Amino acid sequence: MSYLSETRMILGMPVDVFPSYASAAETVRGRVSAGARTFCVAMNPEKLYRARRDAKLAEILKRADMRICDGVGLSLASRILHGSAMPRCTGVDLFLTLIALAEERQWSIFLLGASPEANAGACRELKRRFPALRIAGARDGFFSASDDVIATINESGADLLFVAMGSPRQEFWIAEHRSALRTAFCMGVGGSLDVLAGVAKRAPAIFRKTGTEWLFRLLSDPRRARRQIALPLFAWEVLKSALNH
Repeated sequence: MSYLSETRMILGMPVDVFPSYASAAETVRGRVSAGARTFCVAMNPEKLYRARRDAKLAEILKRADMRICDGVGLSLASRILHGSAMPRCTGVDLFLTLIALAEERQWSIFLLGASPEANAGACRELKRRFPALRIAGARDGFFSASDDVIATINESGADLLFVAMGSPRQEFWIAEHRSALRTAFCMGVGGSLDVLAGVAKRAPAIFRKTGTEWLFRLLSDPRRARRQIALPLFAWEVLKSALNH
């Protein structure tokens, strides 16, 4: 069963509208229970702007089964292009919502990516928060032979796979190996494992409520400035699209 209300096009890319985290989680529950393999992507301005110049990434995003609105930039773009904002469904919060669902449904998970320390720390923190959670396996992101990693994931019997390699590397990896993976659900979760492990700090509530996590990340790490130039460029593309229509 799907609880998405509609799909909106933002700069030629589809973004699914979920009214709440509960509706997104219920869509995952319905798909997993029905045996429908699912690839979920967190869509944000940086990713959409890059996809306009990377045909391979654009194709991966279009072919994903769920494309959540991760970022205030997409929500505002929806207001400009479609007359109403989309509810935000951030990747890290959906990740934790799905972890709670996995504990409730007794689904097992596999955590792939991040450093060895962050991966192990994230496992410990998830077990602390969700004592009944079944962690079928975990593996850091430092490997050269994907075939061995895929075999480990499949042998674990995990239902849900969360990949923390940063974007767009994690999307490329999932798309390339999706047919070989037996997990029912795959999702890239970026730096979520670092945050859980305490290696990285999540933006304070005031930044999250105002949709300015990007500013917190920039202030915390000025080296991100080059990556975040995509934000004003994305805004300009949205304005041009609105004026042309």
